[in-house]
Amino acid sequence: MGETGKEEYKIQSFDSETQKLLKTALKGQQVFVSSPAMCSCTRPCTDLGCFPDTPKQSGPREGWVLTVFLLSADPSNVDLEKVANIIVDQSLKDCVFSKEAGRICYTIIQAESKQVGQSIFRRSLLNRLQQEYKDREELRTRSLQAWICYVTFICNIFDYLRVNNMPMMALVNPVYDCLFRLAQPDSLQKEEEVDCLVLQLHRIGEQLEKMNSQRMDELFSLLRDGFLLQEGLSSLSQLLLLEIIEFRAADWKMTDAAQKYYYSEVTD
Repeated sequence: MGETGKEEYKIQSFDSETQKLLKTALKGQQVFVSSPAMCSCTRPCTDLGCFPDTPKQSGPREGWVLTVFLLSADPSNVDLEKVANIIVDQSLKDCVFSKEAGRICYTIIQAESKQVGQSIFRRSLLNRLQQEYKDREELRTRSLQAWICYVTFICNIFDYLRVNNMPMMALVNPVYDCLFRLAQPDSLQKEEEVDCLVLQLHRIGEQLEKMNSQRMDELFSLLRDGFLLQEGLSSLSQLLLLEIIEFRAADWKMTDAAQKYYYSEVTD
């Protein structure tokens, strides 16, 4: 995350006022804004970072792209509570963005701490995450996509935010609770939720287990029962569950043989 990395983020679908706010929060960075953005994916997507070799669809879509090369930041002259809410709102609407939002939040938090010695953004972000966490069942009922985006986002935040170089303890149980919800019988019937569960465990499972191994044991007990006993699971869901069970059994590592077997099966 240092200056030499100059990692690139793509923030999309914001109006001009919101882009200006984010640019101010990330002041001191090289920021490039373009519109319209051309998407060439063959299926509906929200990823405006398409590559030239992507197969073309019938026509391009328009959208906003804000590309940021991380250098430094000065968030002292911006409403950071509003920025936090914008990022959460967009994350609940756009699962592509939710996968990247943790890095953006990390950058703003680091900049705020360094420049002004405060934690307004982090506090606002965690308060909003807590609010959505309390209403998670209502969120899932209202919109399965928004629920999956929320799980992706909170796991992404857990992955990036650190206190004394350790994951935030305040996020451990909420993240576990979300993953446990994805492991319930009604969720295992939905491929989208199984896919989300497996993706998050690949990303943060090892970190979570170090923070609370007992809950990870309980989670995988649910997954094994679901794989072995639950009726009506799709072939893809069964494959994904078996893969993550074996992935953890191999100490959170994917062998070459497993990679070839599982992901050739998914492709097929």
